[in-house]
Amino acid sequence: MDPVVCVLGGAASLGLLFTWLARGLARQSSLMDHSDGRRKLQDRPVARVGGLALFASTILAVAGAAALSDEVRDAVAADLGVAVALFAAAAIIACVGLADDIFALRARHKFAGQLFAIAVLIFGGDCLIENVSLFGATLPLGIFAVPVTALWFLTAVNGLNLLDGMDGLLGCVGAMMAATIGAMAFAHGHPFEGFAALALAGGLLGFLRFNLPPATVYLGDCGSMLVGLVIAALATHAALKGPTVAIASPLVLLILPIVDTTAAVVRRKLTGRSIAIPDRGHLHHMLQKRGLSPSRALILVSALCGIASLGAFASSVLHSDWAALAAALCIGLILVSGGFFGTAELKLIRERVRNLVSTLRGQKAPVEMEVRLQGSADWGEVWLGIAAQAESLNLISVRLDVNAPAWHEGYHRRWTRKGIEGDALVLWSVDLPLFGHGQVIGRLSVSGARGEDCIAAKLAALSNVVERAEALASEITLPAHLASRKHPAAALREPPEPTHSPQPVQLV
Repeated sequence: MDPVVCVLGGAASLGLLFTWLARGLARQSSLMDHSDGRRKLQDRPVARVGGLALFASTILAVAGAAALSDEVRDAVAADLGVAVALFAAAAIIACVGLADDIFALRARHKFAGQLFAIAVLIFGGDCLIENVSLFGATLPLGIFAVPVTALWFLTAVNGLNLLDGMDGLLGCVGAMMAATIGAMAFAHGHPFEGFAALALAGGLLGFLRFNLPPATVYLGDCGSMLVGLVIAALATHAALKGPTVAIASPLVLLILPIVDTTAAVVRRKLTGRSIAIPDRGHLHHMLQKRGLSPSRALILVSALCGIASLGAFASSVLHSDWAALAAALCIGLILVSGGFFGTAELKLIRERVRNLVSTLRGQKAPVEMEVRLQGSADWGEVWLGIAAQAESLNLISVRLDVNAPAWHEGYHRRWTRKGIEGDALVLWSVDLPLFGHGQVIGRLSVSGARGEDCIAAKLAALSNVVERAEALASEITLPAHLASRKHPAAALREPPEPTHSPQPVQLV
């Protein structure tokens, strides 16, 4: 039997079988993904065991093919150290992801587990990137080799994890990436990496039978982090030219998760949110916001991944980084010109640069920034209620941040008065959570100078603004499957109706 057919077909068959078996077992365990009314919005519990099935099918497909095919066996034997390190790292990251799926690990614990798996690959799997080449220039990394390599793996692992937010998305994207890496590896004389990549692609194809919309099985963090780690490792080896990694091919291949992750970091940092706070501003969310059905969004993202795969393969085979650059520019042009992605993030960056320039020029005018990330609720009316009291409350800064993923609502507005200084003892600040339908949907952060009024009077004045924000939140219609049940925090009282309407006064 042809070894390529043996590996790919065997992995797909095993992926199909193991996913079906794992789905049945998950219904009797804690590995079911339930809606939380905020980020996870599916209308029924879904088995979160795809990662375990993928791990088993990929490993057994390579092992089985090695037993049946001399070519596969020789490829594994020639790179036995790499194979053992890759297996060990994959097992570690799968265990970390499984623990996160069951126990919801804290971010630092998950990060530590990722670094442990990456260290196995760097120091035992010959994955250290010591030199990179781009457009004919070779750059030795020297003492930065380890941190740059670790950053590459962390970006791939967490980028593909973040991309796994829509039925079928990571399965399709991961299978295309893995198949492309397999073709690149064979073209450059790395047969083990080629067979391993094909096994991963086949396992994902079998899993997709149960993950296409509407999904009955999810990869979970176990699967998404596993896919990211293995793809990053195999892409590194597939792009090797002697001791140097031709970095353009792997970069363009992973351009979608890289762009999505970068946008998430920019969006969250420039709005003052924690990087770990979820939102619905990812690529697949924005495509659905533009009116695309889940199936059409999946087709579009797969097409973009296809462009990236063609660019990566052409760049690798033709030894031309321009092919990778052309693919990256094509994808960026489609996303930005079509208004599919990046609009809010670009506005945040532009406003932050504009504010920085005005500060450097010594301008004293108040700085204000408004960005609607999602939704259509009139949060600007709430903002006017704060504006009406800015002068009387001696405000120095105001920040209204709304993040309600379940309702597809995201709004950020901030204002800062420049040139106001004072003794720290007479300054005050308050950070107020905003509630709606029993859960936190945003925060109002205000700081100012004490002035002649007592702080209690200032807080009482702000309470009307909070009431109006929570009343507006209560008017938003929840999705039908969420409206029918109470959120765990629903015991909190619903906000009362506002007692007055704020006056439309601009901050000055």
